[in-house]
Amino acid sequence: MDSTNLLAILSLAFGLGMLHALDADHIMAVSGLAARRPSLRNSLGFCARWAIGHGLTLLLIGSSVFLLGMAIPDRFSAIAEGLVGVMLIAIGLWILWELFRSRAHLHFHDHDDLPRHAHWHAHHDHPSRHDTDSHQHPHAAVLVGVLHGTAGSAPLLALIPLARLGHSPWVGMAYLALFSLGVLLAMILFGGLLGSTFAWINRWGTPALRITRAGVAISAIGFGLHLLLNGLPLGTLA
Repeated sequence: MDSTNLLAILSLAFGLGMLHALDADHIMAVSGLAARRPSLRNSLGFCARWAIGHGLTLLLIGSSVFLLGMAIPDRFSAIAEGLVGVMLIAIGLWILWELFRSRAHLHFHDHDDLPRHAHWHAHHDHPSRHDTDSHQHPHAAVLVGVLHGTAGSAPLLALIPLARLGHSPWVGMAYLALFSLGVLLAMILFGGLLGSTFAWINRWGTPALRITRAGVAISAIGFGLHLLLNGLPLGTLA
């Protein structure tokens, strides 16, 4: 393989990685994680950690295939794909539980000069710093990325001819490294957009942000059920 063709293939890997990052199941997962603590900083952190977990998993499995000559059992990826659906449902339920736990409800009041009326009231919408930090679970995004990377590992087998064409398994490893770099860049960009969107919605007040979080949760549950019931194939590496 001459240097021009090699450069073209590796450049393609980077671009495909950026597209792969925006697969629907990936977007739903990181949006659900970020919706637990909506802010620009948290959104960027969750997206970056997800991409790191995804990339390290691909590189680990790629090393097993290209350097050790191991094969990926078809059932292995199929099980991981099913777990992605379960994971999306769990993330959605997690958000809904946190919204419920905040105990938002209507308070009815009686005043001497006014008829009986209601106020929307919520407890713990602004937890202390200690409470927030203790419940961030930053490792969750990495684990979700690992699961997504595992579910998308089967297409690695399609890269074996690429490695043979280059007379070295390191061609395949370089492909995966640049692919993962593209995923990371796209996820960081998406994290910035997601965090900015949450910040804009928050200007409308706490109820608007709560409704948005509930919408993300319901969407994650719905997409997870769709994956489980319809066997929707997840993204590929090429």
